[in-house]
Amino acid sequence: MRLLVLLLPVVSTFAQETKHLALTNAIKDSLRKEIAAMCVSDQKYRWQIMLGETDSVKLAGLKNMDENAKWQRVRDVTDNKIGISKSQKDSLWILQNFIDSINFMKLSGVIKNYGFPKKYCETYKITAILQHNSYRSDEGFLGLLKGEVKNGNMPGMEYAALYDRIQNYHKQPELYYVNKRYDYERKTPATGTPIDLEATNKARKEIGLKRWKE
Repeated sequence: MRLLVLLLPVVSTFAQETKHLALTNAIKDSLRKEIAAMCVSDQKYRWQIMLGETDSVKLAGLKNMDENAKWQRVRDVTDNKIGISKSQKDSLWILQNFIDSINFMKLSGVIKNYGFPKKYCETYKITAILQHNSYRSDEGFLGLLKGEVKNGNMPGMEYAALYDRIQNYHKQPELYYVNKRYDYERKTPATGTPIDLEATNKARKEIGLKRWKE
């Protein structure tokens, strides 16, 4: 059984509380397969691009490197100092971006009709698909996701990570400050510091997160 609903496009008229469609066993099985496939394809070319290597054996070795060495390589690959050529990376990005757009269309349709699919794949993998499509998410879609947090389908931490990722994309200040970035000077992941601590703690409380402490 193939779910036609997975191909429904995202529109900006999502209500914050959506009545979900009934889940039959056949639909559950189809959702499980579709979402598992999305989670795999979400990473199809990303590590090749980040680590600058297309050989599967060499790539596996690079992914298992010491964390500091791995992220230093990512930085060097991004700066085109090592690894595959920029043109190769550009070509892989075209392929990955096409996959991303299809995944987002499918996943947003699933969420609108059946709720955030936390039972079918690791939650962070599902959220990663949304994060990789930050520029496609609008206020209506974020409202839908916040409703999923309120009804217990989506973890507040995952919503916060996505929200701040979208803020980063639009070059706007973060609100929740949960995302860590690798600090190459200190050689450790770290979050930013809230601009408005009161607003951050108020927003965190709304989605069930602990207060941000100075």
